[in-house]
Parts: sequence; C-alpha cells; structure tokens
Amino acid sequence: MDDNQHVPSAAALLGLLQQFTVETDRYVEAVSSSHDLHRTDLNALAAMVAAAREGRTMTPGALRTALNLSSPATTALVDRLDRAGHLARHRSEKDRRQVHLEMTESARATGSQLFSPLASAIGPVIGALSPEELHTVMTFLQGVIEATVAARKDVTPSHEPSTGVTPDVPVTHRAVQE
Repeated sequence: MDDNQHVPSAAALLGLLQQFTVETDRYVEAVSSSHDLHRTDLNALAAMVAAAREGRTMTPGALRTALNLSSPATTALVDRLDRAGHLARHRSEKDRRQVHLEMTESARATGSQLFSPLASAIGPVIGALSPEELHTVMTFLQGVIEATVAARKDVTPSHEPSTGVTPDVPVTHRAVQE
C-alpha cells in the first residue's frame, strides 16, 4: 500500500467540503419537509437572521436580492411566511412607503427546534478542537466562504431570477463532480 494514500490533498479536502454541503442540504430538506416549510422559506429566515446579526433592516427588496428571486416570487414568499406566523411586516418610521420584515418569536422557536439537533451533533466535534485548531478551521472556512461568494459573483446568470420553486429532484440524484 502506498503511503501517499494517507496524505491529505486539496482534492480530498474539496471532496469533504462537497460531501458536507450535500449532507447539510439533506438535513435542511428533511427538517423543512417535516415542518411544512419550503427550502426557500428557510433561506429567507436565514437571510433575515444574518441581516439582524449585522444590524441591517430586511425589506422585501433586500430579501429578493439576497435570494435571487423574482418580485412575484418574493411577494408569495413573504405572504406565505406572514400567514405561517414567521414574519411580521412593519412600515418604516422614516419612509412609510418602505416595508420592514421582522422574524417573529414563532420563527425563532421553529428555527431553534429545527437546527438544535444539528448544533448538538456538531458541538462535540467543535469542542474537541484546541483553540489553535479552532482558529485554523475558522480562518479556513471564512476564506472558503469568501472564495465561494467571489466565484458566485463571477458566474453569469443564464436565467431570470428564481420563482422560488425548487424542482422535485431527490438529493441522491444530483450530479456530483469528482
């Protein structure tokens, strides 16, 4: 057996990142379907959490841009989340024409219920890292995120913004590049 088979490589690391992405997609699909939520609903709530964390106000236009949705798809999404009790719409105090979107406590509770099992499962893995290892992993992941965002921005869209409807294709049938 060749000793080089045990040497980590960039290709092996990219393969692990790809596998992690597939498994997180599978997890999100499983939890979203078990709570009658669309994948786009969860993406919208995640975008709202990120905006709140950064101190930004989420508007329907900002949500449309964040999710690359058409205006009609954004309206349908906001209406669906509003009906489900996951967001509230408020008029801006500065400009009454502008609508601000806020997550409700119901959305926070649902998010916690959906993602606490994943956090509990990953927590011990993170906890086993030394502070130096944790710093290295965080630096690496931040770089990977920034590189992914840059690569996405370089992609020329070949279609109009999404309608928010995802094809009914099981994860196991997705093409995987080696």
